[in-house]
Amino acid sequence: MSQISARVENLPASPFVTFAALGSKCDNVISFRSGSPGHGLIPGVQLAINEARSIDISLYRVPHYGSPKARKDAAQYFQERYGLEFDPSQEINITSGFTHLFYCLCTTILNPGDIVLLIEPTFPQYQQPIELAGGKRVIIPTKEEDNWKPKPEAIKTAFENYPDAKMIVFNYPNNPSGAVLTEADWNTIIDTLIVEVDRRTKVGGTPLLVLSDDAYVPLFHHQDSHEYATLGATLQKRLNLAQSSERYSLEQLMESFFIICTLSKEGVGGLLLGMGATKNTKLLEFLRTTQKATVISSNALGEIALSAIIQPDPHNTLKWAGKLYASRLNQLALGLNSIFEKHGLLKVFNHRPASFVPPAGMYLYTNFSHLKGLKVSVDFLERIRTLVEGKFDFGSLFSQNQINTSLDVGLWLLLEAKVNAVPMGKPEDCYIRFSVSLPQAIVESSPQEIDRQKTEEKGEKLISQALNQIDQSL
Repeated sequence: MSQISARVENLPASPFVTFAALGSKCDNVISFRSGSPGHGLIPGVQLAINEARSIDISLYRVPHYGSPKARKDAAQYFQERYGLEFDPSQEINITSGFTHLFYCLCTTILNPGDIVLLIEPTFPQYQQPIELAGGKRVIIPTKEEDNWKPKPEAIKTAFENYPDAKMIVFNYPNNPSGAVLTEADWNTIIDTLIVEVDRRTKVGGTPLLVLSDDAYVPLFHHQDSHEYATLGATLQKRLNLAQSSERYSLEQLMESFFIICTLSKEGVGGLLLGMGATKNTKLLEFLRTTQKATVISSNALGEIALSAIIQPDPHNTLKWAGKLYASRLNQLALGLNSIFEKHGLLKVFNHRPASFVPPAGMYLYTNFSHLKGLKVSVDFLERIRTLVEGKFDFGSLFSQNQINTSLDVGLWLLLEAKVNAVPMGKPEDCYIRFSVSLPQAIVESSPQEIDRQKTEEKGEKLISQALNQIDQSL
């Protein structure tokens, strides 16, 4: 008799974890799987950590929802990044990274069968916390030709079909597509959310939690220069300018708003720290109870990093990193398109599969459905069988000895091209996410200086090598 609970036994593994394990079994693989920035620590963070290491670490044991200083630092962070004001004592929680905070949030608000609305393409790590809490995911569709932007009509339809949905999640800049929304986009979405929150208030319906996952905002928001709009900043700006007729509805929506940020895209990927903020103090009080059940104290080194990060970045490391990622995205996209064209694989498209280079993010979300039908050898299938060792239902892989799904494409890239990237989205659509950040191991940096030229050169060389290997495999 199995001692494993059904909810865990039936829970699919994260594609990040799966392909990390598979890639470790293969020699000389170039990895585009990781999403952690490869530009070293922000100047000042390493120095702060080095200073902290000279002190007895037991002195840094702090409350599980963050020390008073860390929550005050987080309040400053939210104010500087978004213009949002939060009370550090009652409206901000600190956790050990985004995933921990999202898991605790799902466990706190979801009952078995409760619906969470997600917008495609979705970050795969949402699935496990939702399902472990007994919730169910419902996907709001988007299209690549719309640059993966959700239409307000689609959000409205989801609310009509699921009037008691507990939570809707927005993730922009998006992982995996890198899509961003403008202030005008956010305002039309806010209009839709206001209608829904007002409806629930009037009928006494299930309160809606509007979650904004802002993990990638820091790479594209620098001090007072906000290159891209966010839901929180747009909502606050609108509230500041609101007439009395709209103010109450906007205040109700702000009460339903929950923002989550992480330090992992600030160049401190190894120091997990998540920051959550909301005006719903009752929710935060219960969330602290859930957090206590899963972790004893906040991440001390993460709190030290936060304190260093909220100071101005004198070397504009993040701004440089954003430009570097854009350059890599273009290099990878142009290279893939060239390969597809060379091998006559573009005839099934009315646009180039890698033509959408997002204005933000460190990912290229590429359509590989033109590889559907590509035959693979019996020898290749045996190598796949040995590689996966029962991790997947082998009967569903490479049916009729050909590529059919995104998982097939991901495994083919790994074994034939020695390129490790992550399949995401609907399996039949064959989308693969390439992370264009560099693994920390090949970044030459020191506490005093980041050798940017070497970082850029290594990135170009790595991508060129990967493109050549994909070309040769075809």
